[in-house]
Amino acid sequence: LMPVESPKTAVLDLYGFCRPASHVGGDFFQYFHHDQDSLVIAIADVTGHGMQAAIPAVLFGGILQNEMEELRASEEHMDRLNRSLHRTLGRHTFVCCCIVIVDLNRRRASVVNGGCPYPYFYSAQTGEIGEVSTGGLPLGAMPHSEYATTELELKKGDVMVFCSDGIVEANKGDEIYGFDRTTDCVQSASSANDNAEQIAKQIFAEVDSFVQNEDQNDDQTVVVLKVK
Repeated sequence: LMPVESPKTAVLDLYGFCRPASHVGGDFFQYFHHDQDSLVIAIADVTGHGMQAAIPAVLFGGILQNEMEELRASEEHMDRLNRSLHRTLGRHTFVCCCIVIVDLNRRRASVVNGGCPYPYFYSAQTGEIGEVSTGGLPLGAMPHSEYATTELELKKGDVMVFCSDGIVEANKGDEIYGFDRTTDCVQSASSANDNAEQIAKQIFAEVDSFVQNEDQNDDQTVVVLKVK
């Protein structure tokens, strides 16, 4: 379900990695490079993990692939995917999904989110980090859900980071890594003038340092987008 390598563009440096909690999992990400003008990044997290999540993830991967045959507005993609999954998935299975459409010519990103942790946006100009707080229900949860798009202007050095909840909820005993640590980690990694791969690897390294020898209880995915 996941790309062998990241698309090469003159505008973006991309890197993604998924670390399942077992041999198979319910997290995945994918890129759809329609032409020289646009790139779509999709991150998904199916309910549960292991084989329970892997089979619906494969199903969703096929539905997503078909949906991305035509480029539409990001909220329209989500609406169509939601209706399709509500008809297809079982009652207690749903898919958290975030879709980002990048206009490579205008250097703008359209972000729509259904149930995933909010993406992080680091501004190279100000050094500040914030959450892209657009949200909606996970796909398949309700037959009719509304999804709103957030538009972002991308400037050189800016970084967007997408983390599945397995990162935020990584635990050491009863203590979880949490949003504050994740935010600080993403800001530190993004400000270090590293490339997208180095940023992602630093996030995983910080999480591993926190949990130490605890077993991984959920799939963990990080996708990093850095503007050249």
